[in-house]
Amino acid sequence: MLIKNLLCYSLFIIHHSLFISCSSDKIQPPKTDIGSTDSIPSQESFNTKVTFSDSGRVKAVLTAGRIRVFSKFGYTLIDDGAKVDFYKNGSYSSTLTGKSGKIFDNSKDVEVYESVRLVSEDGSVLTTERLYWVNKTQRIKSDDFVHITTKTDDIKGYGFEADQNLKNYTIYKVSGEVQK
Repeated sequence: MLIKNLLCYSLFIIHHSLFISCSSDKIQPPKTDIGSTDSIPSQESFNTKVTFSDSGRVKAVLTAGRIRVFSKFGYTLIDDGAKVDFYKNGSYSSTLTGKSGKIFDNSKDVEVYESVRLVSEDGSVLTTERLYWVNKTQRIKSDDFVHITTKTDDIKGYGFEADQNLKNYTIYKVSGEVQK
């Protein structure tokens, strides 16, 4: 009986020693707000490519490191780098990049933010911190500070609207240099 009690006592001490040593480790699992289903996407994908088309013609191709769909709210979040290649009449016209973005499910409009850069096929470059692509009109716009450089122009301003090729644009509150 004494041996049985010693064995049980030894196992009790070993079990609690293991429990104490495990609980004192500083490694903690990532915290997730599982109490709210709003914080959980209905779909999630990594290293994804999405093609937007109309009547069999490619309009845009989006690639991103992570895409999370929130069906309940009607939008999709783009993380870990967003890149959109635009096409007009089936031909490549420009590339839009940024750190993050959002696609509005009903309209298919795209908002890209943080270090946004649009480069057209002719080499014109637009930089800003927030840019919207309106699917219905195939145009881009921003209310933020924008900087456009072309072969002949270096223009800055607040607020602008343009075609996605960056050929025809309007900048509001303009400053900069235009060479003739």
